[in-house]
Amino acid sequence: MWRFLLTVMVIASTPTLTAQTDSESNKSPFHPAETISVTDITVPVAGNGTVVLNAVISDKGEVQKVEVRRDIDVLTPLAVQAVRDWKFSPATLDGKAVTSRMPVAVTFRPPGSAAPVPHPTLMPQSDAAIQAEFQPAEVTRAGFPRYPATTVVAGAVVLEVTVTQKGEAEDIKVLRDLPPLTDEAKDVVGNFRFMAATFNGRPIQSKIVLAFVSQPLAAPLSMIFGSTESCHHPRGR
Repeated sequence: MWRFLLTVMVIASTPTLTAQTDSESNKSPFHPAETISVTDITVPVAGNGTVVLNAVISDKGEVQKVEVRRDIDVLTPLAVQAVRDWKFSPATLDGKAVTSRMPVAVTFRPPGSAAPVPHPTLMPQSDAAIQAEFQPAEVTRAGFPRYPATTVVAGAVVLEVTVTQKGEAEDIKVLRDLPPLTDEAKDVVGNFRFMAATFNGRPIQSKIVLAFVSQPLAAPLSMIFGSTESCHHPRGR
C-alpha cells in the first residue's frame, strides 16, 4: 500500500518538477544594463534620420565610450555628446556587475512633414564587440513621430523600450518627457522593427533607448543654439 501511494505521489509531482526545470532553463544569467537618467539632445541646424550608437557601460554604470553603428555626419556628434552624459545601472552576470553595451537610436525629425527616415548602413564593429557574449538589440526600421501643427516646442523625447526575445517592443519607459511630443514618440515605436539581443547566441529580453529630436517649422534660434547666456563667444576680445 505504501509503495502504491509513493508511486502516485511521484507521478503527480513530476509535471511540476518538469515545469520548474524548463522555466529555470529559460532564464538567462545575464541581465542587461538599464538607463537611470538622460539629458536633452541638441536640435540640429540641418539634417534628419536615425543615428544608432552602442554605449559601452562599465561595471560601475559609467559610459566608457560610445561606438557608432549607423552614422550621419552632421548628426552623429550631437547624439554622441549627449549619450556620454547619461547615467546607467550596469549589466549583471550571475548577480555580478559587468561591462556591456546599451544600444541607443536617436531619430532627428525634420521640421514640417516627415519623409522616409534615412537609415544608414551598419558600420563594422571592433573584434571585442563581435566576440562579446552579449550582443545588444538592433533597430532594423525606424519612423518619424508626428509633429502636432499647433506645437512650437523643440527638443528630445527619450524612451527606454523593452525588446522581447522575439524582437518585439513591449514596455515603454519615459526617460525624458516633452509634452505633447512624448505621446507622439510612444505611438511611433510601433513602426520600429528590432532584432532581438542575444547572449551566447540565444535571444534574450533586453533594453534599447530610443530618442526623438524634433523642431517646429520655425524654431527660435535659442532652441537651436541654446540661450545666449550659455553661449561661449571665443572672439570677445
